[in-house]
Amino acid sequence: MLKLHQQFLRNSLWVVFAGFVITMAVSFFFAKKSQTEASLKSMQNILKAATINTIDINYLQQLAKKTGVRVTYIDKNGTVIYDSLYSAKKMENHISRPEIIKAQQRAFGESIRYSHTLKKELIYVAKALKNGYLRVAVTQKSVFDKALIIVAKVLVFFILLVVMLLYFSSKINAKIAQDAQKIDNALESMLNKDFSIYLGDVECCQEFKQISKKIQKVAKKLKKRRKQKERYTKRLKEVTKRQSDIISAISHEFKNPVAAIVGYAQTIKDTPDLNEKLKDKFINKIESNANKISNMIDTLALSIKLENESIALNRQEFNLADIAKSTKEMLEQKYKGREIILECEEVKVFADRNMLENVFINLVENALKYSEDEVIIKCNKERAEVIDFGVGIDSKDIARIKEKFYRVDGISWNNSIGMGLYIVDYILKLHGLELEIKSDSQKGGSVFAFELGEVRVEG
Repeated sequence: MLKLHQQFLRNSLWVVFAGFVITMAVSFFFAKKSQTEASLKSMQNILKAATINTIDINYLQQLAKKTGVRVTYIDKNGTVIYDSLYSAKKMENHISRPEIIKAQQRAFGESIRYSHTLKKELIYVAKALKNGYLRVAVTQKSVFDKALIIVAKVLVFFILLVVMLLYFSSKINAKIAQDAQKIDNALESMLNKDFSIYLGDVECCQEFKQISKKIQKVAKKLKKRRKQKERYTKRLKEVTKRQSDIISAISHEFKNPVAAIVGYAQTIKDTPDLNEKLKDKFINKIESNANKISNMIDTLALSIKLENESIALNRQEFNLADIAKSTKEMLEQKYKGREIILECEEVKVFADRNMLENVFINLVENALKYSEDEVIIKCNKERAEVIDFGVGIDSKDIARIKEKFYRVDGISWNNSIGMGLYIVDYILKLHGLELEIKSDSQKGGSVFAFELGEVRVEG
């Protein structure tokens, strides 16, 4: 199958050829017709100008010589008296010739016929005189020759015109081929997922221009969709990795206490005469690890409830210092030998007590886990703060540390499942508050704080 520009060239050549044949035929037809009419008119003018009324051979010879036509004089009976090209004595009676018969009826008699005398096709014009007929004639070939000269001139003009048309056609054909190739290259690039294409210079025709604009629009949309897909794929990979890390972390965190429980229980079972003091110690270890598992399950359950918005706030008025004090007492009991410094004023708040207590426990327990020095709890009428002097948090992690399941490299928040600060942030947002984190990974130390404006009770 031919390409578009090849079809255009082939069709152009067919049109030129057809135009050539038609032009030549029409030109020859009208040239022949016009030359025949011109010859008839010219011979009529010759006969009009002729002043002979009687036979004058010299005059007839001079007339034939000057005009270049065949001159014949015929008497009224049809006998040929003189002919400039043939012997009159050898010629037949002409009274029945068509041009003679017509000349009897009107000013001029005309006919185009074959001459048996000269063996040629001639054009005749005759005029009736007083004592006979004067006839002039030219060969049809002379008319054809003149027509051919005209056709030759038309042919030269047509050839020049065709050359111009072929020149411009070749230019258009080259532009079509060039633009078609550009469109083909663009489509090939799109098939290879390369959408950075430009077709602004495709202008050989309106259709190509519209096609190129639509291709560029499609390419732009596909490019945008690919970027969206890449972002989505990247996020999906991050989520998948995070979920894998979460499952790994949860598995690890559950595995250790479960293994400890199984180990201690197996020891008690396999040693019936185990010392009571040692047995009590193992039972306490089993209980501690069971509580650890329970706390992790509670944390996961709480995060799910918060995310599903299935927890309603149970607001009540209470003293924030009481929560800080109970948090200090509970965690000092749990973390023996650790110091929690309480610097809290009496501040009345209207909030969900259990949830805010969960906030303080999470923040203080994290501080105890990741610093070896004392932890400070500060409360005043403006804000609450938990301050530690631990390793600190890198700035790139601070922006994401409140995300669900996010785990800082080298640090595992809330038993390594990345839920503690997510829960804290979510609870505070339910109360219209915002968790602020300030930390320095170089110097160490972190401050976790929130303003009390939305929950503080005035007075």
